[in-house]
Amino acid sequence: MSYSKSSLAEAKKKLREEDPSFFNNRSSSKSSRKKIIRSSNQETKKKIVKWNYKVNDIVTSTINGKIGLIVSDDMYFGRSIEKNYFYVLFGCVVNKVDGRNLRSLWACKID
Repeated sequence: MSYSKSSLAEAKKKLREEDPSFFNNRSSSKSSRKKIIRSSNQETKKKIVKWNYKVNDIVTSTINGKIGLIVSDDMYFGRSIEKNYFYVLFGCVVNKVDGRNLRSLWACKID
């Protein structure tokens, strides 16, 4: 059942006559918003996950299950990469792989 504008206006007018503070009461609202003022020089902290793989570590890929050797963790033939990415040698091909897709094959290195 819908009301016309005139009937709604009449109902509001009756409410104002009966209780003038009804429309001024904000505690009856369903939700409240709290405005947070932040200074512009405040920096937000980013959560960065760093993988502890090193160059010459033998790893397996969770994507295709291949075994590879980490060639570099920051630069390979002049190409730099983002953090937590590694250049891994799979067979005869060097691929850029995210650290979350790698698993260490051996926990300790033999020197």
